[in-house]
Amino acid sequence: MEIRLQLLLSIIATGVLLAISGFLLSRQISEVGQSFDEVQNQATPSIIALGNLKADFNHLVATILAYAVHASDEHREDVHLAREQLLLSYEEYAAVEGDPAAAETIGNEIDALLVIGDDMMAAAEAAAGIGPAHADEDHMAADGTMADHDAAAMAGETHADNMAGSAASPDSAAAGNAGAAGDTGEFSEGVLMLHEVLQEFDLQAANVNTEIEARIEDNFADMQAKQNVVLADIGTGANLNLLLTVAVLGVTAGIGGVVALSISRRVIQLKKTAGEIAEGNLGKHIATQGADEIAALAASFEQMRKSLVEVQEELKSRNIDLNELNIALENANEELKQLDKLKDEFISVASHELRSPIHPILGYASMARDGMISEKEALDVIYKQAVRLRQLANDILDVSRIESGTLPYSMKELSIHEVLANCVEAIKPSVGAEVSVVTDFDSHDIEMIGDKERLTQVFTNLLGNALKFTKKGRIAVETRLAGPDSIVVKISDTGGGIPKEILPRLFNKFVTKKVGEDEAHGTGLGLFISRSIVEAHGGKISAYNNDTGGATFRIELPLRAGGQGKKQTPIAVSAEHPREAK
Repeated sequence: MEIRLQLLLSIIATGVLLAISGFLLSRQISEVGQSFDEVQNQATPSIIALGNLKADFNHLVATILAYAVHASDEHREDVHLAREQLLLSYEEYAAVEGDPAAAETIGNEIDALLVIGDDMMAAAEAAAGIGPAHADEDHMAADGTMADHDAAAMAGETHADNMAGSAASPDSAAAGNAGAAGDTGEFSEGVLMLHEVLQEFDLQAANVNTEIEARIEDNFADMQAKQNVVLADIGTGANLNLLLTVAVLGVTAGIGGVVALSISRRVIQLKKTAGEIAEGNLGKHIATQGADEIAALAASFEQMRKSLVEVQEELKSRNIDLNELNIALENANEELKQLDKLKDEFISVASHELRSPIHPILGYASMARDGMISEKEALDVIYKQAVRLRQLANDILDVSRIESGTLPYSMKELSIHEVLANCVEAIKPSVGAEVSVVTDFDSHDIEMIGDKERLTQVFTNLLGNALKFTKKGRIAVETRLAGPDSIVVKISDTGGGIPKEILPRLFNKFVTKKVGEDEAHGTGLGLFISRSIVEAHGGKISAYNNDTGGATFRIELPLRAGGQGKKQTPIAVSAEHPREAK
């Protein structure tokens, strides 16, 4: 055969082989590209939608828990907004989910969680004594949408008397002598109901989280399975193309061989890189040189890799947010326990304080009736104990008025030194032989605008506390001008000081504790009332322990720009002396 014919046949054979190779390669690249487009357009949106659903679910859980800690209109609105966002996220997820049964399962679990969440909000409101809530009525149905639920099917109209609490009326305060024991049981029932619903809510939240996590893992597994099929096809096609390339190289060593070698090299590199990505190495960059079909395939791989990296980072961020929410939940539980403990302590102390004067009254009245003691002696004791009962009732009534903003004030011009001197004289009959009371008033005759009776109540309470915890030593009352517009009053003692564990919350309600071996304590309302009165005058009150022992209470009052009885926001304990707490 002539060389020309042989060359012609070789060229024809080479052309046929190249045509076949090009056709097969083009079809394979097209199929592979379509397969990866399918993975990218189906699996990735589903995973992203699940991530968004999980984030909005966690946000709803957090807002419901916040409402359980502190039931308020603001938190109720947060719950409503979070619920609406969860509805939207679920609808978006259900629209892209390829498995309707999986979407229905997640919807049913979230629906159950919302029902329990409504119960928990109702229990929180019952424990707080504010009546049943009107829960949102949109929950998930079996077909992936939210079904209506009747918020009235939530907890019944239970309530708890907050004797420690925030807005007890004068009538309820007066009824405390006869019903202290009953109030305690009703309050405990509300808190126990909230605790039980909280546990059920936590369990159901874990179920929802497990379902979402499982579906994300299933989508990842399905995506990886499709990738493995595509990679297998790539491997098969690469081998076939390699054989065709060898055949072409056997026929001709020209340009066709060089082109085929280049194609094979890039396909093999793409296969290797795709395999590493399938094993989890999402940081492996895919080269996209050129402008042909292989470059387009590599670009699709690279885009898919970037999408997976973004999803992975988003999931990490969501996990961090979930951990923070878990920490917030633990803190909320601790705060609930602390509040429950404080209220229990107050009820116990208040009951003790109520019973303590009643026994002497009954005992001395009985002895006087039987002629065992004189009527005057009995009346003296009965009078003192009645005054003690009146003081306790007044404290509880003042707390109720303070928290409702109805505590009356009569702001007039007064001499602060005169008020302090009268308070000092009033406690002197109770001062022991080993305790001295000294005063160090500013040399100026200081006039100010204030309520004389309320300020007397504050100074008498602070002096009484100093006298209660000072068995020997001295109590000092000092005043100094703090500039032209305010005066500072300090009441110091040499007693046992303030225990460091209660100093940060010293001016809150129900804070009371014995010092050393001293059994003396009160209801924990005096300092709360004192702080409210001082702030109503536009002033500040703080406390710290002295370096030489004992404690000092510092009160700063404006001389003219008084608060006029306006309710003030709580203040923190002064950090003027950052030493060990009292």
